[in-house]
Amino acid sequence: AETKYVMGYLPRPVVDTRPLLITVCCTGVPLWVGPDADTARALEGQYFWQPVGYPAAPFPMGKSIAAAHGECHVQFNRADRGFEHRKRIEQYGVVLAGYSQGAVVISELWENDIKPAGGSLHWAKDRVLKAVAWGNPNREQGKVWPDYGGSPMASYSSQGVSSNGMRDTPDWWRNYAHQGDLYACAEPGDTQQDKNAIWQIVRDLNVFTGPDSLLAQVIELCELPIPRIIAAFKALIDAGMFFAKQTGPHVNYGIQPAIAYLRS
Repeated sequence: AETKYVMGYLPRPVVDTRPLLITVCCTGVPLWVGPDADTARALEGQYFWQPVGYPAAPFPMGKSIAAAHGECHVQFNRADRGFEHRKRIEQYGVVLAGYSQGAVVISELWENDIKPAGGSLHWAKDRVLKAVAWGNPNREQGKVWPDYGGSPMASYSSQGVSSNGMRDTPDWWRNYAHQGDLYACAEPGDTQQDKNAIWQIVRDLNVFTGPDSLLAQVIELCELPIPRIIAAFKALIDAGMFFAKQTGPHVNYGIQPAIAYLRS
């Protein structure tokens, strides 16, 4: 066959060496909508795009996130003809992209399933090339990159609203976060703790358990000074405005820096 290729009798088969690009969309939209999908479309010449279908349910998110985890496992290990994803990952690598609830999915996938030695996807750890996330509730403090979208970048002192977020974020992981994004930008202090409590309700309807649960917060109010009570009240008001208006800082992210990064 090689002789025939060289002599021109047969066309040489084209080998697709593109890494896999897995995207997970945000709450309430189909898998082809959002900055993750727009970024993937711009890069289809360089990556094999595999969006993840899941409920993307708004409240509570826990079951929806669990469903996305399960589908990610399916895609990582997929071996049907034309979609031999595990083989592609093993040979050429994989890139992760997620927005909002989708960012939670890829963050937890990395922290719980890929990074740990006993993780179900640990075989892919050294094959994860890059990751990009927008509006990530699991963002580690100080891990933030500018996206040049419609709102200023979050401060380096801030973190995502989750109290169980990423740790030791790899250098190849880029989180894009805005000031005023309730999910992705919680500043240190009392309000951060209150926003953690609100996030637990959104994430798992967790009102009664954990040190930052809403019940624990209410009990603490009986013993706290007025400024602390005001902080808790402010956090609740912020959350109410966020859900009422679908706050701009969470929905006006830019994609050009992510595209440039994944192309580099």
